[in-house]
Formats: sequence, C-alpha cells, structure tokens
Amino acid sequence: MGTIKDKSKPTAQAALRRQAEERLRKNKADLRPPHSEKGAKRLVHELEVHQIELEMQNAELRQAREELEASRNKYVDLYDFAPVGYYTIDAQGLIQDVNLTGAKLLEVERRGVTRKSFVGFIADANGREIFSGHCTEVMHEESSRTCEIRLKRKDGTIFWAQLHSIVDNNSVGEARNIHTTIIDVTEHKTAEAKIEHLASFPELNPHPVIETDLQGRIIFFNAATTRMLKKLNLPDNDIHLFLPHDLAKIIKEQEQEQEQEQEQEQEQEQEQEYDGRYAVREVEINGRTFIESIIVPPHLKVARIYAEDITKRKEAEEALKVAHDGLEVQVEERTAELRTALSEIAAMKDQLEAENIYFRQEHKMQHQFENIIGESDGLKYVLYRAEQVAQADTTVLILGETGTGKELVAAAIHNLSPRREKPLITVNCAALPANLIESELFGREKGAFTGADTRRMGRFEIANGSTLCLDEIGELPLELQIKLLRVIQHHEFERLGSSYTIKVDVRLVATTNRDLEKEVREGRFRQDLYYRLNVFPITVPPLRLRQDDIPLMVQAFVERYSRKLGKQITTISKETMQTLQDYPWPGNVRELESIIERAVILCQGPVLHLADRLEIQSPTVSSAVRTLEATERSQMLKILLETKWRIEGKDGAAAILGLNASTLRARMHKLGIIRPQIKKRS
Repeated sequence: MGTIKDKSKPTAQAALRRQAEERLRKNKADLRPPHSEKGAKRLVHELEVHQIELEMQNAELRQAREELEASRNKYVDLYDFAPVGYYTIDAQGLIQDVNLTGAKLLEVERRGVTRKSFVGFIADANGREIFSGHCTEVMHEESSRTCEIRLKRKDGTIFWAQLHSIVDNNSVGEARNIHTTIIDVTEHKTAEAKIEHLASFPELNPHPVIETDLQGRIIFFNAATTRMLKKLNLPDNDIHLFLPHDLAKIIKEQEQEQEQEQEQEQEQEQEQEYDGRYAVREVEINGRTFIESIIVPPHLKVARIYAEDITKRKEAEEALKVAHDGLEVQVEERTAELRTALSEIAAMKDQLEAENIYFRQEHKMQHQFENIIGESDGLKYVLYRAEQVAQADTTVLILGETGTGKELVAAAIHNLSPRREKPLITVNCAALPANLIESELFGREKGAFTGADTRRMGRFEIANGSTLCLDEIGELPLELQIKLLRVIQHHEFERLGSSYTIKVDVRLVATTNRDLEKEVREGRFRQDLYYRLNVFPITVPPLRLRQDDIPLMVQAFVERYSRKLGKQITTISKETMQTLQDYPWPGNVRELESIIERAVILCQGPVLHLADRLEIQSPTVSSAVRTLEATERSQMLKILLETKWRIEGKDGAAAILGLNASTLRARMHKLGIIRPQIKKRS
C-alpha cells in the first residue's frame, strides 16, 4: 500500500536516536583517562558491554521494522481491494488518499485523484451543497454521518453514491482529515423509483384498490373493484362498504405520524423520505371476508385502500381448527395407550442396545478353538453330563484347571438348552476390578458413582431369558456373593443407585479353577452360595489326562494356523508328536495352542517341528506339577468318594475321570491314595 505512510516508525527511530545521543554525552562527561592497567581493562569491558547493548538494540529495531513491513503488506490488499471506495479528504476538501476501488468508481487512475478537490466530482449544485453541509457536520459533531449525492465519472456518466464519513481522531486542529466510504447505490435508487412508479398506478393491481381524499370522499377505484362488486351482486353506489368505518381517524393518525417523522428527519438532517404507515382491517361484505390495508402515501394527498378476498383462507382456517380440535381429542385418547407402549418400547430398546453392545464386544473375543476337540473317555463323559443337564434350568458348576476349556462346556450346555435362540452372556469375574464387577453384573443408574455419566444395563438384565456364564466365579468378592445368592434364590436385584427391583429369568452356569470347598473352609467363599452353585458339578479333566486327544488337537491347530498364515504344513513328525504327548501341559489346551501357533510361524517347510524344547524339569514346571498333583489328588479323592471307591464299570471313578482302570490304580499308588479301612462291629 504505497500511499499509506507509517508515522510511528520515524518517530520511534528519532526517539531512540535522541536517547543514544544523550547517553553518549553522559558517558563522555563521565569518561576519564585510566590511571592504571586495571582501570583500562574496566573501561574496555564497559565499552564491550555498550557495544553488545547497541547491537541488541539494532537487532530489535530491525525486527520491529520487518514486523511493521509484514503488517503493512498483510493489510494492503484489504485496503485496496475492499468492496467500497475509501477516501481521505482534508479540511479544504482535497483528496489526500484513495484506494483502488474508490478510483475505479470514478473511472480514473489513483494519481489522477489525489490532491484534487472532491467537489469537482459532484454532478450538480444541490449535491455540492449537501456535501458541504455533510463535511461541516462531521467536523463539528465528531460523529459519523451519511448522505446521498450524485457523482460524475471521467466519461461524464452520473451515478448515485452513498457517503459515510467520520473525522480522523489522530489529526488535530485545522489539519484534521475526514475518512469517507463511498458505495454506488444507483441500482437501489432505480428500484425505489420503479416501485414508487408502479404504486402510483393502482389500476394494475389485481385486487380492489380505492382512493379517497383526505376527508374520506371516494375519488377513484380500479377495474378490479368493479368486478368484485358484480361478484358480490352489489351496485356501484355500495362501494362505500369497502371503506372502514374509522377511515377519518386512520387518515388523521397517519398525517400526524408523517409530521413527526419529517420533524425527526430534519433534526437528524437525513435525506430519507417517509414511506407512509399501514393500517390493517378485516371486514365482512355480503358473506365474504376481506383484509384491507389502508395507507396515506406522502406527497399524493390521498388515502388508498387495498382489499383482498380471504374468504377461502378463512374457511380453510375454520376447517383446520375443527380438525385440530377433533385431533386433540383423539390424541388425548391415545396418549395413555402410547405411554404404556413407549415404556415397553424403551425397555426393549435398552435390551436391544445392551445386547448389541455385548455382541460387538464378544465378536472381538474369539474362543481358543471353534469346537471341543477330542475322543477320550474323560471328554466324552463331560459332554454326556452336559447333555444330561442342558434341557433343565438347573445351575451348573464347571470345575477344572486353567485352560481346559470350561467356557466351551458352558457354551455347549447353552447351545443344547431351550434358551439357545438367545445369546450366551459371559462375565469374566477375574478380568474386572472389584469396584466394577457389581456395576457389570447388576447395572447402574446415572450418577450412581463418580464417572457413571449414563444409565447402563447389567449382564443379568441382558441375559434375561437366556444363560449367564460367570467365568472364574471363585474370584468374586465376598460382598457381592450375598447379592448373587439373592438373584439365584429370588431372581431379582436392584441396579446400583436405584431402589427399583428388577425381575429376571436367567439360567446360571459358573466356572472355576479353584477348590471351592477349600475356599469355603478358609472363609473366602460363602458356604450357602457354594451349595447353590454345586447343584450339578461337571469336572473337565486336564490335558495330561487326555493324552489320546492331543494328536487330534495338534492336527486341528496346525490346519487352522497354516491356513491363517498361508503355509502348507502336511506332516507332523513322530518325535514331535511323542514329545507333545509326554509333556504334562500345566497350561492345558491354551498352552498347547500357543506352542503350535509359534511352531507354525517358525516352520520353514511341510514338516512341523517344535520351535522350543519343552523342559519338564524346569523349576517353574516342577512347581506347577506339584500344584497339579495336589489338585489331581484332591479331584481323584472327590470322585472316589462319590463312587464309593468303585473304580471299574460304567459309573466307576475311572470312567468319570476318563482313564483306564489300571492307569487310575497306578496314579492312586503314585499319589498315595489309599481306601480307608472300615472297622467291623464287634
């Protein structure tokens, strides 16, 4: 923006120069020749410090100058290419500065405008008089003013311009400038003239228009009025029926309003014309309804009545009102029914939303394997027991070590039950923090605790009509066990933060890898809850007792991960298979699957080899084996007591445990299990 001058820059530089000169004079006055080497060094040090300060000041000045240049360049386009013309005019009326838009309005170059008198571009004497008064007002009142005058372009064409001016407060005295914006309003003026012209011809209006003098005497009516009189079967002399009874009062009020408006315009010295005030009346003539607008246009000295037939609209409004009243009655009748239906829909919506959330969560969690693999007697007995209890709603307790597939047995029970049409809902009690298990199981109300910003259904509500599997129930805190006992006994509970009792129909299946009898003895599990859960126990044997199932599992896992990883593994060496069968598998099926997946990943050919050696005698494994032996001994004793120490046969302990009778006897000998002797009565 070449014409905008930054006055602050030279002022700031001059002030800095004066300060530097003053400081130099002071330093010269204080300067004394040094009398010693130490004094000379001190003087040199001070000069170096002053030199650094001067360089820093110079750097700051350069940065300020660059920022000022950037700021000026940033806003130059906003000034030059603004949609309105900007003019700076001094007290003598000379144009000091103008943007590109302002120069284009007059169709001259910028240099052909500056230092020229603005009056020379005004088209007529009246405009020059208006502009002179306009500038005087702006200077004296020190507030913005607006006026409209006609300006003349370089080629002689004339256009209407609206000027909006304000005094420059940064200038003082007689040197004050005026900042003026100019907008071309020629099209607006032309449109106003057309509207005024058309309004002066009421004959063109398709509706009745009647004109009276200011005393209310009819002086004109258009052809549409005659047609309407014929339509109403009224003679011409009944045209007075269109005149409102208070026409004289309306004319008087509008004349008074015109006078008040004109006085205000004169006080404010605005060049806007008064456009009249409307009065609206609704009249009925011979059974038809008309809406009439009465206006007293300025300068015409007449009152004009515009009438529009709104009979059909009124009839439609009346019909709509009758229909609305009837609809309200129907709405009231249906409200009670809808409220009941809405409450049912809301409950169903909550149920479906909760199930949908659960399905999305469960879709991400795949089972360790897609179905139960194996043909051992122990596994067959587990499935036989699951089939026996599936059709009933009996609570089932599934026992077994970690990784034996207890959750698959729970899914099998559900899939064989009458509830299989609904999803099996699972809660892992070991995976949730103690403070969230209650909310997860029983749900919560909004604001039940810090962070509970929404209402949420619990798993018991989601599982209503289905099966709920409480995985690793031995991890359930004691304080929640009593609430779970109540749900099992009475099929009801309350959400967190609510006193409303919810009834549910849920079939419960629980799994655990803990010895719950031991947990009861040590006070970590409620005895009454244990009895409620232990209605129909099923024990899943560990993988080391299902050695015959290992080849089938290995084959299934190899096929699965080969397909997933795009490999062609067709053979498993005998040595590898024997190693897998000899290993005790403390992690059971889960550990076996992990070993096979790792072996498939690292396998380079069609023959599967183990990626790592299975160290049976490692300290960790030995400890696990000792723990497993204790668990195995406890389980064997339990089954032997249940079968009254019967080993062989269909219902013997060997069949239940999935072992040969000789194998069971060998394990009993190894674990030191001896049948107690029954004392004979003397």
